Amino acid sequence: MSASLDPPFGSNDVRLSLREWAVALPLIAAFVVFAPIAWKAIEPLRIEPNHRQPFSLGSDYWAYNRLWHAQRDQGTVPVIGDSVIWGHYVSKDETLSACLNRLAGRDIYANLGVDGIHPAAMAGLVRYYSGATSYGMVILHCNLLWMSSPRHDLTTEKEFAFNHPTLVPQFSPKIPCYRETYTRRLDVAVERLIPFHAWKSHLQIAYFGDRDIPSWTIEHPYSWPVAAVALKLPSPNEPPSPRPDARPWTDQGITRQPFEWVEFETSLQWRCFRETVELLRSRGNRVFVLLGPFNEHMLTDESRALYAARKQVVADWLKANGIPHLVPDPLPSALYADASHPLAEGYKLLAHQLFDNVAFTRFHRRP
Repeated sequence: MSASLDPPFGSNDVRLSLREWAVALPLIAAFVVFAPIAWKAIEPLRIEPNHRQPFSLGSDYWAYNRLWHAQRDQGTVPVIGDSVIWGHYVSKDETLSACLNRLAGRDIYANLGVDGIHPAAMAGLVRYYSGATSYGMVILHCNLLWMSSPRHDLTTEKEFAFNHPTLVPQFSPKIPCYRETYTRRLDVAVERLIPFHAWKSHLQIAYFGDRDIPSWTIEHPYSWPVAAVALKLPSPNEPPSPRPDARPWTDQGITRQPFEWVEFETSLQWRCFRETVELLRSRGNRVFVLLGPFNEHMLTDESRALYAARKQVVADWLKANGIPHLVPDPLPSALYADASHPLAEGYKLLAHQLFDNVAFTRFHRRP
């Protein structure tokens, strides 16, 4: 049998010459660079009073970056943190930032919390998706729940799925329970430096149920993908799914529990929290830290003593580094839904504690 005389890649339907590649590559590069920028003019972003990231967009970091810049342009003070700040058990008008706005008499506090985020992921969110420019004043929440066990701290050796894995450090420091392949880790490290990838993920999350288009078309064989892009984002009042039980923890049958508190010297989450504080300050932001409120009523006597010691370690570190902060008094037991989330009345009381705090008042008055 004679050797094939077909040219290389002869089976391809389309082959580009060097001259055609010289035209195609700049066009592709221009699309990658400018498509995310142009999309901001195409897709409306309506900032409502007491706005927060819609629950279904919790992993949409491109949308978070856009919200961050939009709120900064309005001159607000961002309140950053996990689901305690986002308001897992309350509506957007009952969150801490909403309560602060009512006490202030105007909308000057922006809810930039993310449901389910932890310090290791928060560090990545601030580093890669908050912009390098200064916001001015930033309120940062510190939730010691993330140091209450090796699992929460991500220092357990056993692999398990945790929230926001693409935001955590991919190579250093090492996360024992994170067992992703090195190829995927490298992909993640590169993708979060390129806005086009975050924008592509935004389209998938917002309009295609967090699926890529080929997967989506299999489930919707008679639908046109372009028609799915309705240019209408979910409401900031969208409740969590599944909807949480917004009753006091005692009414839910939750009992007092011991916690396996990790040592701060080896805590990954504590290290990442400090990195977030230092990163925000290095960008010219003035940072105020809210420590808690944690449901101390839910702890056993021994666990409460261990929590008090760790709370003091954090307060001492903040004081030593000149960071204004508040360690609020525990809320009444009936105002907690679980170990760390207040109910609506709890947020009101916490807002009053902040407004009555001298360090918080000075934080706002300082030029």
